[in-house]
Amino acid sequence: MPKVVGTYAHSMSEEQIIVKTREAVTKLLDSFEGTDIDVVDDGKDNVGFSCKSRGFSISGKVFVEENEIKVVVDLPLLAIAFKGLVKAAMDKQIPKYLGG
Repeated sequence: MPKVVGTYAHSMSEEQIIVKTREAVTKLLDSFEGTDIDVVDDGKDNVGFSCKSRGFSISGKVFVEENEIKVVVDLPLLAIAFKGLVKAAMDKQIPKYLGG
């Protein structure tokens, strides 16, 4: 399964970054024209997500650390052609919510 990874700096508290990460991921999945969007805090400072977009199931996880978050999006093999578009969307949407 192809993975798209992005790392983004933040300077928020643990509580703030979880809220902002959930908002950022929801907006990111909206930009994919996602349906059946599910964004969940796993209780360990990480946020999992999934949706369906253009017939593909997309999932991933955000790993929250003290000064950065690492976003990993898992794409189905048939969606590998969209890897660059997904990375560009991540770089555009996520920093907006982190003060970047």
